[in-house]
Amino acid sequence: MKKLKLFQKTYLFTMVLMAIIILISHTLLYMLLPTFYISKKQHDLETISTELVQQLEVNNKSKSNKIAENFADKHNINILLNIGGEKRVYEGIKQCDIYIDSDLLDEDLLIDNKVTVEKDKNMPSLNNNEGFFKFKDSSLLYSKDITTADDESGSIKVAMDLQYIQEARSVVFMLLPYSIGISLIISLFASYLYVKRITKPIQQICDATKEMKVLKEDARCNINTGDEIEELATNINSLYKTLWDTIDSLKQEIENVSKSEKSKVDFLRSASHELKTPLMSIHIMLENMMYNVGKYKNHDVYLPKCKDAVVNLSNMVQEILDTSRLNTWDNNKEYEVVDLKCLIENIIEPYKIIAKSKRINMNIDYSNSLTIKTDKALLNKALSNIISNAVNYTDKDKNIDIYFRENSLIIENECEPIPQKHLEYIFDAFYRAEFDRNKNTGGNGLGLYIVKQILKSLNVPYSFEGTETGMEFSMSFEEI
Repeated sequence: MKKLKLFQKTYLFTMVLMAIIILISHTLLYMLLPTFYISKKQHDLETISTELVQQLEVNNKSKSNKIAENFADKHNINILLNIGGEKRVYEGIKQCDIYIDSDLLDEDLLIDNKVTVEKDKNMPSLNNNEGFFKFKDSSLLYSKDITTADDESGSIKVAMDLQYIQEARSVVFMLLPYSIGISLIISLFASYLYVKRITKPIQQICDATKEMKVLKEDARCNINTGDEIEELATNINSLYKTLWDTIDSLKQEIENVSKSEKSKVDFLRSASHELKTPLMSIHIMLENMMYNVGKYKNHDVYLPKCKDAVVNLSNMVQEILDTSRLNTWDNNKEYEVVDLKCLIENIIEPYKIIAKSKRINMNIDYSNSLTIKTDKALLNKALSNIISNAVNYTDKDKNIDIYFRENSLIIENECEPIPQKHLEYIFDAFYRAEFDRNKNTGGNGLGLYIVKQILKSLNVPYSFEGTETGMEFSMSFEEI
């Protein structure tokens, strides 16, 4: 069996509910109409009768008949007035059906809806029998003893017609099918509009979530109902935005991981290549010395060269190991308060000696020094590499300037500026400019690569660019 959709189920349920309500309400109307009608008539009869009694008691006997007659005509009631033994009947209800002996009406209030006494053709006329009270088959009766203002005792009996309720009930019964039919037709249209209005935002949410299911980027629930449905739509939009942010974050993370893996592969490939060259050189020299081939017979010359090659190889391996440890350091950084002046003073002494031997002037200005919070060991390594590069690549009789400008540490050295085409790759692992591939003057290409990894790990912005007289390395810090 095919399942009904939300609109169909809601519409069917609403129509059934409306039909039940219509049937119950019409049934109750038909059944309770006489009760409410009689209750209303009772209240009216008591009000009228009380007002009549009050007027009769404040007036003389001579005015009583006129008062009773006016009340009978005004309120369409029958009144039996008995004062001082004189009985009079005043008819407000026309076409009365039966006669009842007034002496038998001794109750204050009677309701009789089913009087079926036939009128006796031989019964004396009303004019000759004032002791009888003309009475219809459905009436309310009210009886009370009174005393007029001139101390005349008597009684009053008031009858109010209920014949109209029977007619009204018959009319209502005939109109019930039409009323129920019209009500059901109106309910059909009203239910359709109501259900359409209720289910439309839910259908919109359903359509939007289908688009979200296939990760359509601009999918959104545009609901403005001002109620819980709008709140639900807002929550769905927020959830979907969070999902997209998470997806973007994962994509970025995957991209970063891919770049990192590619960088590691490239680094290992470059490292293996850089290590293979000195190892092959050492191998060739040792093998030629073993067999006393040519110039390699002079062991006193080539053994020291082998030793130097091994030292250089050891230094390169150490730098490679240091580079590989950067990820571990990044995950276990221990920040501490560092005075950059003290840090530079501890680093600079060996490089001052090297600079002096190369007739290089090293000028250091500690004014405007900074106190920062960072990983001291990592920053120490980065500064050592930068200063070492400055000393190695500065020409004789030139200057190296180290100073602070605002929140930046500047290291300048006078040399031939590096062309822009090389600056783009200067921080890559094992990269050396084409004009400086000599291992004796140039490094192994890991110094600035390590600097880049450390400063990136410490979130320290930096720049390395040419000036009119050489190169400038700048690092920006946040002072505490």
